[in-house]
Amino acid sequence: MQLLTVLGTGSYQKTRYTWQDKQIETPYVAEALCEFFQPTQVTVFVTAEAKNKHWENLQQQLGDRFLLTPISIPSGKSEAEVWQIFEAVVSSVEPSTKVLFDITHAFRSIPLLVLLAAAFLEKAKNVKIEGVYYGAFEANREQPPIFNLTPAIKLLDWLTATDKFLTTGSSVDLAQLLSTIQQDFYRSGKNKQAEIRPIRLKTIGDRIGAISRSLELIRPLDLMTEAAQFQALPATQLQEEVGLFAKPFELLLEQIQRDYGQFALANPRQARADAVMQKKFLLLRWYVAKGLGTQAILLAREWIISAFCFAEGVNYLDRSERTKIEMQLGQTIDPKSSLEPPIARYVTDIKQLSAIWSKLTEYRNDLAHTQMRSTTISALTLQNYTRVELLKSLSALFPDFVA
Repeated sequence: MQLLTVLGTGSYQKTRYTWQDKQIETPYVAEALCEFFQPTQVTVFVTAEAKNKHWENLQQQLGDRFLLTPISIPSGKSEAEVWQIFEAVVSSVEPSTKVLFDITHAFRSIPLLVLLAAAFLEKAKNVKIEGVYYGAFEANREQPPIFNLTPAIKLLDWLTATDKFLTTGSSVDLAQLLSTIQQDFYRSGKNKQAEIRPIRLKTIGDRIGAISRSLELIRPLDLMTEAAQFQALPATQLQEEVGLFAKPFELLLEQIQRDYGQFALANPRQARADAVMQKKFLLLRWYVAKGLGTQAILLAREWIISAFCFAEGVNYLDRSERTKIEMQLGQTIDPKSSLEPPIARYVTDIKQLSAIWSKLTEYRNDLAHTQMRSTTISALTLQNYTRVELLKSLSALFPDFVA
C-alpha cells in the first residue's frame, strides 16, 4: 500500500492524533497514518519552500521504518502549475496499487487537485483508494481526530454515473453504486448497531440495472416488464431509504422513475398489441433522443412489421406471420413486382411505404454487416436519418400508434 502525502510550509506542532483505538504524538499527520496503516511506501509531494522547512524533520521522524520518496511540485499559482501537480500525483502511482491520501498539510488548491487525481487514478489506472484522510489539528485540542474524507471520492463516482444516465440513459453505474452501499453496510457490521438499515437499495439497483441492459440490447418486452416491476416498488419507502443512505441518488430518483416508467407494461406478451406498439414507439423516441441510432433503426424495422401484423389481426410474435408481412413489404420495393401486396390497403400512399421500407432496410442491413460491403453508408448519414427522418416517416405511416 502506498501513502501519498503533501507537505506545506506551516509551523506544525506536536499533537496526539487518534484513529479508532490508536494514538501517536507527532507534528506530521503522515507519520500518524504510517503508524496506523503501515504503508509499504510513502510518496511526499513538496514545494521548494516546504522541502526546505520540513523534509529533514519528516525524515528524522519516520527514520528508516518507511520508504520515503520526495516529489517536487510547484505551488499551483497558474493553470500550467496546476497541471504539473496533477501529472506529478498521477505519475507517482502504478496501476492497480492500493493508495492512501493525506491532504492535511496541503495548501491553496492542492487538496482539491489531490482529490481529483485520486478519482482519476481510480478509473484510469484501476487504483484502489483505501482512504483519503485529514488530520483535524486544533491548538487547544489535546487529541485531534483524523477524518476519513473518502466519501468525497464516492461523490465524484456519483457525478460520473449521473452524467452517464443523463446523456445515454444508462443507469448501470448508478445501480452498482446502490448495490455497493447496501453490501458495504452489512459487511462492515454497521447493521448490528443501526436502528434503520438499507434493505431496498440493492433491489433498486437490480431493477434499474436490468432496465439498462434491456435498453442497450433492444429487449423491448423485457423492458416493459422490468419497468413495471420498478414502478411497483413502494415509492415512499424508496424515497426514505435513498434519502438516508444514498443522498446523491435522491436527486435522480424521480427523474429515473419518470424516464423508465413510461415503458412500464405488465405481461406485455399477453397485453393488447396496440398497447405494446405504443410503448415500442415511446422507446423509439427515447433511442432517438439519446442518440442511439443503431438501436432505433433496428427497432424501427421490426416495429413496421408488427404494425402490419396488428392491422391483419395476426400474432405479431409469430415468426411465420412476420415472414409473410416481410415478403409483402419486399414486394413494395421489388421493381419486378407489378401487383400491390394485400397490406397496401392499410396505408394511404403505397409509394411512401415503399420509400420508407427501402431506406430502412438498406440502412439496417448496412449496420448489421458492419461495413463489410463494397459500398457503405456513412455514420453521419445514418445519424442524420435517425435524428431527422425516422420518427417523422413512421408517424406518417401509422399515426394511431404514436399518440
